[in-house]
Amino acid sequence: MIDLKESRFIITDKKSAALVAKRIQDMLNDDEQVVEFYVADRYPVPSEILFTSKRIIICTYEEPDFPIFTFLPYSKFIAFSVKNSNDDSMENELELYNYYVDKITFEFPGKFDLNLIVKLIGNAIG
Repeated sequence: MIDLKESRFIITDKKSAALVAKRIQDMLNDDEQVVEFYVADRYPVPSEILFTSKRIIICTYEEPDFPIFTFLPYSKFIAFSVKNSNDDSMENELELYNYYVDKITFEFPGKFDLNLIVKLIGNAIG
């Protein structure tokens, strides 16, 4: 399991949800779908970050044949903050807080629209 205490994931690329690996698709709940799919740098290994309709799935490749999957249901977060800019030169940031891992940060350099992700999380935590 990856250590998520005070984690920061730096998003480097956005991918099409159609490119999600079959092994991840098979882990989705019956009524769950991938909404956003990103690649992130996180020392020492890269990760894939999926925002689904119900949770965040983090897939870390410490060993290519044995990825580590971490599932973070939106309903378990107690608060979040977002910095969302329409300016390409500024970074966007999403910070999520819960009782178990304290804070997880996703940094989105450049122009990213986080409105859909904010809506999903907001609907889940009230």
